[in-house]
Amino acid sequence: MTDITTGLYGNDAQRRLQAVFLASLDAARATPGAVFAARMPGTDDPDRLGWDRIAATLRDAGAITFRMIPADACPEIERRLADIGCEITWWDVFDGPRDAILAACDGHLATPRDDLVPVGPQAVADPGFLEQMQAFMAARGVAPYPAQVLSGQTGPATLAVLTDPADGSIAATAFSYFPYNRHSPHHATAWAGLVTVREDMRKRGVGLRVNALVLSAAITQLGAERVQEYARTSNIASCRMIQRCGLSLRADMRSGIAQPAGAQSFTR
Repeated sequence: MTDITTGLYGNDAQRRLQAVFLASLDAARATPGAVFAARMPGTDDPDRLGWDRIAATLRDAGAITFRMIPADACPEIERRLADIGCEITWWDVFDGPRDAILAACDGHLATPRDDLVPVGPQAVADPGFLEQMQAFMAARGVAPYPAQVLSGQTGPATLAVLTDPADGSIAATAFSYFPYNRHSPHHATAWAGLVTVREDMRKRGVGLRVNALVLSAAITQLGAERVQEYARTSNIASCRMIQRCGLSLRADMRSGIAQPAGAQSFTR
């Protein structure tokens, strides 16, 4: 059984959500329409999961993520959420097939860099280092995943971390795992994200490199057939980075987080 007493991060509400998620891990893996969403409950097929369950989740947990929702279904979801006093913040979806991603990422990783040192698997399995990573992400506006997820205890996952050779401090992070269960048409698709870069390392290709590392690992180590990332098209820098790694905008799909109206945004 996964330990849910340690490894959580964030404010009280965020920790409660993570604890709920970890406690319901088996159900998320087995229930049609459910998504293994790491920070909170989730769905990629709300009608299949059931709107009564979604309403109860929002009432009890305070948030649920909607993944890979057809764009033409979004207005109806917004209406149903509004009926129960909730609203949703949407992100745009980018994805790509393994061959296109590997070709793009191999090109970005072909040239060595002596100003960045990749962290090995032993370090990223260390609880103390995972706490440092969570703090690094949170300080840059990204709500971290529980340590149990980052370390692969809850299922196949890969973590890319680059450090500064000058002092060994974290310079950048990225993460990938499989959120969809066997009932989903996206079950062979990995999600990648949690890309964070230290302020003094930005605009130096560091985000592109750590993103390329985690995408490549999602395919070569986890066996993903496709990989997806989320961003807003208004975030030009993030979208450009994602697209340079072989992913394309899916205008037909959106993903988002639903919360009670007026609640504080869970992540940026």
